[in-house]
Amino acid sequence: MDGAGAPPRYAPAVAPRAVIVSGHLVDGSERRTARFPDHEVDRVAREIDDTWVDWAVGPGTVVVTGGARGTDILASEAALRRGAAVHLCLAVPADEFERRSVATPGSDWAQRFRALLAVASVEVVSPDGGPDDVVFPRANARIVAFARSLDPTPYALLVWDRASGDDSGGTADMAAAVSDLPPDRVRVIDPSPR
Repeated sequence: MDGAGAPPRYAPAVAPRAVIVSGHLVDGSERRTARFPDHEVDRVAREIDDTWVDWAVGPGTVVVTGGARGTDILASEAALRRGAAVHLCLAVPADEFERRSVATPGSDWAQRFRALLAVASVEVVSPDGGPDDVVFPRANARIVAFARSLDPTPYALLVWDRASGDDSGGTADMAAAVSDLPPDRVRVIDPSPR
């Protein structure tokens, strides 16, 4: 996996058919150690834009992600601006997902999530809900399966500090799930404080 800011090793001539996106949530007030603080959102958004340019993401591409605040929403918004489609694999129904993985006081993430729901294709992976250690790994598996149904060798963008995750179903687990992809189809952006 190449690192943030590294020049692309490969720039496709045509848009990729599928891109998996996974990454850390923007830190909430409950987070003790900064992993993806608010003040890094603009930098990470620029690096996502640069990745979409490098990979020629646009019409013909489907970005497949979970819809959470931070990485998923930033990457989806950038993909839509470039004419790509977005497919959200929500771990649980939208209202519950918004409470668990999107809303944070004093932010606009919930409004951005609702706007994304209006334009993306959406599937709910666990319509009856369930504990985090069940529904989020299940959603990750669905994201990978859906992307691979479009392209057996999709691209993957991970906004990840390369640390082991807090819980199962996080970005570290997704990194393991896409570890078989060619290195030129995987990009890691580190959202840690600079």
